[in-house]
Order: sequence, then structure tokens, then C-alpha cells
Amino acid sequence: MIALFKAIPFGIFLSLIVALFMGSGGATGGMLAVEPFHVNIPELGIAMKLYWSWYLFLGGTLLSWFLLLMMGD
Repeated sequence: MIALFKAIPFGIFLSLIVALFMGSGGATGGMLAVEPFHVNIPELGIAMKLYWSWYLFLGGTLLSWFLLLMMGD
């Protein structure tokens, strides 16, 4: 169970990086469903457009979970 919690940040990182390259190119990824979302924090002057895919997140988390399980603790 600990390996699953360790795998979640890797899934987030993988999803953000892959969705960034796919989304900025204008692709939705088909079944990956890459979608943009806007982050706006006016107090700090931050306005960004990020891309996310839940399917990429789940796939990346499962992949890293299995790799962490195979490595052992």
C-alpha cells in the first residue's frame, strides 16, 4: 500500500509532462482526453493554461506502482 502512495507523484508528473506536449500541439490525444484548464491567481499575477488527462494519470500511477512493487522496499 505504501508503494501506491509513493507512485502518485510519479503519475502526476508523467501526466503533466505528456499532456503538456500533446495539448500545446493542439492534440486531444483521442481516448486520452487531454483537456486544458486555467489557473488564475490575480493576487500573485499568475495566469496559466495547463493540460491534464485523468487516463494518463491513472496509467502513469499504475506503471510506477508496479515498478515500485517489483523493486521492493
